Amino acid sequence: MTPPLRPTVVTDIAWIAGRMRAADVAEVKANSGLEPRVGLLHSYMKGKPCITMVSSKGEPLAMGGVVPDELNSRVGQIWLLGTDALVENTTNRMRFLRGCRSWVNAMHREYDVLWNYMDARNVVHRRWVEWMGFTFIAKRPDWGVEGRLFLEFCKVNHV
Repeated sequence: MTPPLRPTVVTDIAWIAGRMRAADVAEVKANSGLEPRVGLLHSYMKGKPCITMVSSKGEPLAMGGVVPDELNSRVGQIWLLGTDALVENTTNRMRFLRGCRSWVNAMHREYDVLWNYMDARNVVHRRWVEWMGFTFIAKRPDWGVEGRLFLEFCKVNHV
């Protein structure tokens, strides 16, 4: 069986962008105004690291990563964008949930603080952020190019 997480390859961008969840597309557009492919490429180029979650057949299901803060290399903006197959297929969803905690824990070895903003309309993201133990720390009304409500969240490594 294929491991659930692997380093992203550039061909993952088009695959995931073409199959991205509608709520994730809406979040990218509301925040930056970018199309999914451009948003993923931007995050891939800045991400350190950038990972892809794959199905047992090796098909890309989601991309995620951390963009290091320009002023403090121990702080990073964590992000994740996925396809419908990630959440609609029970096997994919369970493989992802089993693997993502270890990934976030690994990111905490590189980053003391992981944070980001999320579109308040994106219920799946909200559930994942809460399940992963992040804390919502602020509401950001009128955020992004569409001026929507976004929620700021973070997780601090207390090691």
